[in-house]
Amino acid sequence: MKIFFTDCFDTIQLLDTLGSPFTSFNKKSLYPFTFLKSCLDLRVGVLTLREKWQKIMSGYNVQYLLTNENEEGVVWVSANVVPSTGLIAAIQQLNGGDVLLHEGYVLACSYTRSGHYYAREIEEKVHVLKGVEDLFLLTGAEIENDFKLLVQDAQVPIVSATNQLLGNRFYIADKISMECATLNSMQGPIYIDEDVTIMEGAHLRGPLYLGKGAVVKMGTTIYGNVSVGEQSVVGGEIGSSVIGDFSAKGHHGYLGCSVIGDWCNLGAGTSNSNLKNNLKTVSIYDYALNRNRDTGLLKCGSFIGDYTRLGINSTLNTGTVIGIASMLADTSFYAKFVPSFAWVFDGNTQTYAFDKFMAYVEALYVSKGKVLTEQMKDKLNQLNKKYN
Repeated sequence: MKIFFTDCFDTIQLLDTLGSPFTSFNKKSLYPFTFLKSCLDLRVGVLTLREKWQKIMSGYNVQYLLTNENEEGVVWVSANVVPSTGLIAAIQQLNGGDVLLHEGYVLACSYTRSGHYYAREIEEKVHVLKGVEDLFLLTGAEIENDFKLLVQDAQVPIVSATNQLLGNRFYIADKISMECATLNSMQGPIYIDEDVTIMEGAHLRGPLYLGKGAVVKMGTTIYGNVSVGEQSVVGGEIGSSVIGDFSAKGHHGYLGCSVIGDWCNLGAGTSNSNLKNNLKTVSIYDYALNRNRDTGLLKCGSFIGDYTRLGINSTLNTGTVIGIASMLADTSFYAKFVPSFAWVFDGNTQTYAFDKFMAYVEALYVSKGKVLTEQMKDKLNQLNKKYN
């Protein structure tokens, strides 16, 4: 079986041939988090989508196509679909021209040169990233799924006697530092990767993932359904949120029902609202639609793209979307949509001078012992030219 992951099924002209209404993935629907990376490299739970496919498909004879050349029987899979054993079984049963749907949404398609396609609905529930809010909505369930996939024998680990562990659904890797912390796995598993530091007084509830080298500051409260990326630093109150790699929310303040990208920094005292005062559903800016979209959610927080910084005591309104590479330094509520490469100060929004931004990013990478690749520099430069 040959698999090709795609960001758009329009490339095989299903619109004209399927003969029934359907919807499919548009990469822009996951902006700002797919500006700089493939959807396959978004972490949903413990693993990225790419890592999930590799792990689940390890027992199958699968070739991942590196080009989009069409061959009879090649299976195109939507890049925003979260893999499962049931989904893979359904994909294996596809014949040339079969289109696998879930509630009218295209999951996969077996290419045929004939150009005739036939809809097949999958009965099993499938997780799909249709919008940015799905990144936090699916985190708890996917930590559960990844824990089952990665941990064969969950048990209470041996840790310092100063800690209190509730339940027995833990994975704690080597070389961690943890004292005087409370970990509760009774509502969901807790997966702690290697080199993690958990300081005194932290109260952590699963489902929870702490990535390699992450730091949990003193007195941190994590309510569950939270995924924290590699070398990120967290503090204050956090619930139902995703924090990318090399990001910092290291101080007091509340973060809920939110997604923070890679290499971000939230200044001390930064908090977000995730519930409107009138208890109505939350609308957010949708890049694919180029307008606001009602999420249908009562609780929906903030979505902040890679390399964006917020100054101290920043306040984020319900359903705020901020692009990549921006600097926000006001103490009043920010606009509900802030574009990429924006410099927000004293109530004004200007363009962030690209040379100043790049100087900051270069220093940021050095501080983490990382190298900013020429490929990433080029991506940032191209995006800056496109949006400014």
